[in-house]
Amino acid sequence: MTTTHSDRYEGLSELMARYLDGDQRAFSALYKRLSPIVRLQIRGRISDPSTVEDLLQATFMKAHGARSRFAAPEGANPDRAVAVWYSAIARNATIDHVRRIYRERAVKVGTAGEETNKLMTTLRDPRPSSEALGLERERELGIAQRIRAALASLPRSQREVVTMHKLEGRPMAEIAELLGVREGTLRVRAHRGYKALANALGSFGSAPT
Repeated sequence: MTTTHSDRYEGLSELMARYLDGDQRAFSALYKRLSPIVRLQIRGRISDPSTVEDLLQATFMKAHGARSRFAAPEGANPDRAVAVWYSAIARNATIDHVRRIYRERAVKVGTAGEETNKLMTTLRDPRPSSEALGLERERELGIAQRIRAALASLPRSQREVVTMHKLEGRPMAEIAELLGVREGTLRVRAHRGYKALANALGSFGSAPT
């Protein structure tokens, strides 16, 4: 029977939560589930088996050191978010290794050479995986939905000036003329609207700029 992505990731978020709480058995289960996926990813760039295993261990060590910073993006599949997080760490560890090897070779011959420079350029900004792109898209949709809901919750007078000024790009002087309201009054409304949006959006930080 074919294993789907959902089957492969199912339960990872629960294991991750237990691991973050200090459950060593949860970490062992997480490692057992994720190590084949991470190993296969590293093999896509590295051919030496011993180096693959070194990078696999480095990935989980780096993840352990950064575990407190893990958070599934809002709106994303929490199980897949765990896999994507480990995948990103593995990708960075692998790229750092390849960069280091080519730098060492360049030093030995006294020059990087055209081919090495080309490779270093391609490694500078690695293309995200399709899963990472999908996760980012889900995150963006979640953010957009929260922003729309927060904007709709504003009083009409505040919503009008925020929409016309920030979303439509109209200057305050033009808005004042359209609405028949003094520019100073509009700025007060805008300030209150941005403050209300900041409170509503909370985890996204400050008001729109």
